[in-house]
Amino acid sequence: MAEKKDQSVDEAIEQVADQAEEGLDEVKESLARADRSMEKAKAAIASGAGKARESAAVAAEKARAALADASKALGEAKTAMGGMAVKTRDQAEVLYAKSKDQYEVLAEKARELYAKVRDKVSEVDFKEKGDQVLEYIRQNPGKSVLIGLAVGFLVGYVARPRD
Repeated sequence: MAEKKDQSVDEAIEQVADQAEEGLDEVKESLARADRSMEKAKAAIASGAGKARESAAVAAEKARAALADASKALGEAKTAMGGMAVKTRDQAEVLYAKSKDQYEVLAEKARELYAKVRDKVSEVDFKEKGDQVLEYIRQNPGKSVLIGLAVGFLVGYVARPRD
């Protein structure tokens, strides 16, 4: 398959859908031809039923020809459906490979981001931050009590059971 390397997953899905639609159109056309041939065979048999034996033989020959044409059209439909299945499988493999590549890129970025956050957290001196909080509380006791009440209210609101 000659495809552009930078084709997006959405474009590839659209291409698969178009190919599937084309394949289904071919299948529908073959089935319609088979149906028309079957109708011709039925008509030939029906017209020959009331006629003499010779006419019936001619009608039977016409019916055989129509049935052979129907068989050929059904074979074409089968071939078209097989080709459509192969194309769809190939496109699915391409989409899987692209999705896998995108997943690997995103996973690598997530690992890098996690490493950065881990490094930042390891740089934070929690003892020093705790000392700073205690110093703030000593300097601003009123604000600290109000902040504590607000935080307690929010935690209680979020943690309360819902009906």
